[in-house]
Amino acid sequence: MPRGMRLLADMTNTTRKSANRSGARLRGNRGMLRLHLFEFGDQRWFPQLLRDAETAYLATSYRLWPRLVQRWAELISTVLHAGEPAEILDLCSGAGGPIPTIVEELETLGYPTRVRLTDLYPKPKISSNPSVVWLPGPVDATRVSRDLVGVRTMFSAFHHFRPDAATAILKDAFDRRRAICIFEAGGRTLLAAGTMIAVVPLAVLALMPFSRPFRWAHLAFTYLIPLMPFIVLWDGLVSLLRIYSPEQMNTLTGGLQAPDYAWEIGGIYVPGIPGELPYLIGRPIR
Repeated sequence: MPRGMRLLADMTNTTRKSANRSGARLRGNRGMLRLHLFEFGDQRWFPQLLRDAETAYLATSYRLWPRLVQRWAELISTVLHAGEPAEILDLCSGAGGPIPTIVEELETLGYPTRVRLTDLYPKPKISSNPSVVWLPGPVDATRVSRDLVGVRTMFSAFHHFRPDAATAILKDAFDRRRAICIFEAGGRTLLAAGTMIAVVPLAVLALMPFSRPFRWAHLAFTYLIPLMPFIVLWDGLVSLLRIYSPEQMNTLTGGLQAPDYAWEIGGIYVPGIPGELPYLIGRPIR
């Protein structure tokens, strides 16, 4: 059995795969109704300073959940080939999210990894890890250039896209026979929403001084004019309502079927994070 498949088998105690391939209503059949509401971070008028503060906080917050990032890396490794360097093309990278830790985890699993970060509105930064580089030009996740090869990843960003655009992202990977790994860091449940209301404002107050790049203005809008706790909480709650469930992901992939391409859809359970965290993996079959 290939190494990636053995690893996937070992993960069954924390990962539940979705077996229903017949498709489900986009509403889903459990959890809260999916609603595509307003997020500050999606608005073009939203000040760049506050946008940068929000993405810097989110990138820092991943450090609180090393087990989550480890599970993501393990799932990514199932589409990699043993003995070959891993090439990753990260879509909708924002401030880079969990990528530095993902690289470390993949290297621990025996996959030397090179990552190119991309965004539709990129703000290239110099990474402390020489294996991680920013592409300076815009990259549309629904129409990725044929020249940009590698396993496509997307962390906590898929919910930003309405169903038509979300399907286009999957179709582009499917048509070009590229592997794609999509992960969400929350689940659309009342428990997750209640936990977020209780925890996120305090977490913003505690973590903002440790976010990078450090800017005094970020602290000013966290403590003197406390906009950031509210903004992060609001966008977090709206993100939960937008997240596609595994059943809805099945619906999105329903028209993208071929003998040489396979979809895997399921949910991860991580201690300390309420509910099921959906993931979707598409892979060409050699």
